Amino acid sequence: MSRRAAAFVLAAALLVVALGAYWAFERRALRRGAPPVAAEPSPASPAAEATESWAATLWLPSESGRLAGQPATLASGAGARARGEAVLSALLAARPEPPLGPVFPGAVKVGRLLLVDGTAYVDLRPEDGGEPPSTGSTLELLRVYSVVHTLVRNVPEVRQVVLMWNGVQRRGFPGHIDTARPLVPLAALEGS
Repeated sequence: MSRRAAAFVLAAALLVVALGAYWAFERRALRRGAPPVAAEPSPASPAAEATESWAATLWLPSESGRLAGQPATLASGAGARARGEAVLSALLAARPEPPLGPVFPGAVKVGRLLLVDGTAYVDLRPEDGGEPPSTGSTLELLRVYSVVHTLVRNVPEVRQVVLMWNGVQRRGFPGHIDTARPLVPLAALEGS
């Protein structure tokens, strides 16, 4: 083996060890309940109590195959995380009349919301703990982007969204739309 190849193998091995150590550190910190570097106070803290009322727009799936904006008045703490949790909770709880539809057919809640450098990590947790509901590609697209549009359009600190289901970032919800990367709004979906 040449020196160049040996150096490359050694560098790759060191990189793998460093990434493994970082991953182990992050997992241990999450198990201990330590917030990530850019996280805000948890909802149970006094700073996260409902302190302000504000206007929001919930982006809901429509029978037209697009997202329809519905105004809502919400109450939350003043921080980005508190506003994000409030708007997502309102979106997931919404049960509108046709031609609009709910984001998910069953009860789904926000398990955890983390904000790091303009990226929101959203862990969706269904009440039954099961898999994402099966659906066609259009409805899946609307469900995924309903969450993305609602969060990005209402919380200025959020530029993109990483979706998880029961704590796992999946390739799709249930597999038509690529959710293995951060998502940004698609303006072409907004309409009635």
